[in-house]
Amino acid sequence: MFNSEHRGLNLFFLSASLILSIALLAAACSSGGGDGDGETPAADETSADGTDNAGPVSFDISLGDNFFEANEFTLSPGQEVTFNITNNGSAVHNMRVDGGDGEYDTDDDTVSDPDVFQAGDTGTLVWTAPGETGAIIFRCDFHPTEMTGAISLE
Repeated sequence: MFNSEHRGLNLFFLSASLILSIALLAAACSSGGGDGDGETPAADETSADGTDNAGPVSFDISLGDNFFEANEFTLSPGQEVTFNITNNGSAVHNMRVDGGDGEYDTDDDTVSDPDVFQAGDTGTLVWTAPGETGAIIFRCDFHPTEMTGAISLE
């Protein structure tokens, strides 16, 4: 026993739900191609010897309480990257990139500057990827099992 008022209200909610779903889907599928999204901009060009001349890139990365907001990145071998880091959590954090040997606290690691981020602190980590494809891991030294990530070199 639906009257026309109930049908109109149901149609309104159905239409609003459909519009909201389409908007959320469009936002999820859009690509920024820029800072902080883990996506690497396309290489500038390829030289005559076939090497990739991808220029430097930068990503914004937020440190939360026991997590990296973005923890997967893709770079070209040999590419330079700057991570612009902000500690949005309440705990002390940092970021350490493994030097490629799968071990931490060795001479080939790269550590954020500053090497300790208090709540609200900002800083950077500038790193140049090794010249071959593979995966490099990174972590927070203060939360080494909870706060980890990977950089794919493709």
